[in-house]
Amino acid sequence: MKTLRQSLIDYEIALLKAIADCRAVSLNVSGQTEAVNQLADALLYPVNTAIILGDLSGAEEEALQFLLENGGQIEVPRFTRRYGVIRSMGPARLERERPWQNPANPAEGLWYRGLIFKAFQVAAQGGREMVYIPDDLLPLLTPAPAPAVQSPKTLQVALSPTPAFTLSGQGRLRENFFSLLVFLQTTPIRLQNKTELPAKARQALTECLLPPFLSTFTPAAELELLLHLGQRADLLTIAHGRLRPERDAIRNWLQADPAQQVQLLQNTWRADPTWNDLWQVPGLVPQPTGWENSPLLARSKILGYLEQIDAPAGEWLSLDNFVAAIKRLNPDFQRPDGDYQSWYIQDADGNSLMGFEHWDKVDGALIRFLLTHILPLLGAVDLGCPAETGHPTAFCLTPLGEAFLLERPFTPTRPKKPVFLRVENDFYVRVPAQASLYDRFQLARFAELDRRENKRVVYHISRTSISRAAKNGVTADQITAFLTRATNNQIPLKVVETLRTWGARFATVKFEQATLLRLKDEQLMAELRQHPALSPLLGEVLNPTAILIPTKNIPKVRRLLVELGYLE
Repeated sequence: MKTLRQSLIDYEIALLKAIADCRAVSLNVSGQTEAVNQLADALLYPVNTAIILGDLSGAEEEALQFLLENGGQIEVPRFTRRYGVIRSMGPARLERERPWQNPANPAEGLWYRGLIFKAFQVAAQGGREMVYIPDDLLPLLTPAPAPAVQSPKTLQVALSPTPAFTLSGQGRLRENFFSLLVFLQTTPIRLQNKTELPAKARQALTECLLPPFLSTFTPAAELELLLHLGQRADLLTIAHGRLRPERDAIRNWLQADPAQQVQLLQNTWRADPTWNDLWQVPGLVPQPTGWENSPLLARSKILGYLEQIDAPAGEWLSLDNFVAAIKRLNPDFQRPDGDYQSWYIQDADGNSLMGFEHWDKVDGALIRFLLTHILPLLGAVDLGCPAETGHPTAFCLTPLGEAFLLERPFTPTRPKKPVFLRVENDFYVRVPAQASLYDRFQLARFAELDRRENKRVVYHISRTSISRAAKNGVTADQITAFLTRATNNQIPLKVVETLRTWGARFATVKFEQATLLRLKDEQLMAELRQHPALSPLLGEVLNPTAILIPTKNIPKVRRLLVELGYLE
């Protein structure tokens, strides 16, 4: 930023005299340049600065400290929102109102003392007006660093009583993404316009998901996030106009530890600049008028404040208090320039939400959205509600959530013994919750999910499911070999024999449409079979005077028979 002299040089003589009067400096010059030099020398005198600092009010001290904590410069909207607007006054109004004797707010108090100035700064986002402290004045206002080691920053958030009802997303991300993979593996989907799912396929995919745990986050919205994360994590790919699992990446994910499976998707969301959380908040309707926000900035700030919470692990915390703490400490967490006028956002009724007065409906709503929708889905927080159908009022970090915030691996206790599937005589397969997703994925290729129970899921093997698998190239021998391994050789003999029977019978019979051509005598058969144009179009010979004509060839055969005189 500018030096003090560079900051004063554009001031009219009336404003220079106002600052001089406020700082008890006698200007003994008449010209503007001489006044600037004399005033700058006086304001940079350390004793003069120390005296004026001791004369500041509490609010003015806070405003100055806020500037110092931000490196001596900050965007005008952020500063004036907290500490007031510096009124623009010409020479006559200055002389008449003498605002330095009774400043309207802390900002004016610092302004007329010559401690802060304003200037335009060119940035990547365009020009922006800044409040700043001149470079050569800044050292006189910055206290010497304290020798003591500073403790890490913490965020004080009020604890909440244990809620009457708990909403947990534990296991949801893993289960829903697995269901998505199974559907895409067993049901090829051809995309529209290269990237869009057909409506019928989208509906079928949403029906595969677990029931929504929060009414405001619809299955369609959850599906959108899952599909997005899958592609960003290179687990899903678009090839030849179809959306399908990426074979090698999916195998690695299915065989990974459950916590690693979740953490891959968690970290994909954390680092993804293309998923804009603000544009997903229910009730907000951002308008694409050219303005941009940084999803990564907002996301990292909110996660950073969660990490700073000064509370024991596992404690329930007030959701309202957490939002209020961020509003108090850093309301501009997603708006580095403090601009609340250029983000064109409406509510569901079409009302404009521009301006800081709508902070709770926009910025506060984004914080709530992450805490009550995204982070529970990612298994990072549980939610607490006062009533079974009420809105969440509290949240609690899960062990996976703590590992996610600290960016460290989560290592749960592994089962000591292998986990096997259990196949019953009724062709139902019980799958324990701890079973390998890779085994479940193989099972889902030839069995249908029947139901989810506490700590297990149940699949059903049927003639239809085996036929579907056979169409996808899965043989009966492969199925029995897999079940033998996955059940520790405990598959019932009845099931083995039935699977082999179904497999042996598959595609051994088929229907074909054809037309029967009857001939008057056997000699005609030889004539027709030897004709170079007719012969390739004829089908199977049933007897010396009857031959099948494939349906697709009937028009050509009829035309040739007429041309050759065999048919009227």
